[in-house]
Amino acid sequence: MNESIRALSVLVLAMAPTFALAGPGGTTCASAEHVFIQDSSYSGDTSAPGYGNPVGGMGPLPSPANDAIYTFIGNNSSGSITVTAAGYNYGIFLTSNCAGTTAPPLQAATGPAIGGSFPINGVTNGVQYYIIVSGNPSDSSAPAGTFTFSNPELPVELRSFSID
Repeated sequence: MNESIRALSVLVLAMAPTFALAGPGGTTCASAEHVFIQDSSYSGDTSAPGYGNPVGGMGPLPSPANDAIYTFIGNNSSGSITVTAAGYNYGIFLTSNCAGTTAPPLQAATGPAIGGSFPINGVTNGVQYYIIVSGNPSDSSAPAGTFTFSNPELPVELRSFSID
């Protein structure tokens, strides 16, 4: 019994650094954080341990630093994604292809000034989109740091409804 508890404790302690890495936002396309709630803010720090640069770039725009990745499914989505705080020279991009691609992003905004935004009107219903927070591709002098962005109303789809 004591050996089992000791082995479990060692396993938990060994895994703890993995859980403590990277904060909000996914570190890969597969682990992208879903943006569900309308009029919410999302914050993170791309300089934190665990973030990497899985996207690499979009068309002519390189991703010069670590990426925090968010996702949503288009569903009559409207409004703008707006950076409301940034502690570095950020780049924020909207794309439907999270893996590095030769196509430019659908929309983009860059820092260092806060207030950078782009519209998401006209996204196609049922298509998965990615919001990628990275460094400013035009100036990699301060490529990672803290950020906050807000999302517009991203409607959710009612999949079933019944009355008993």
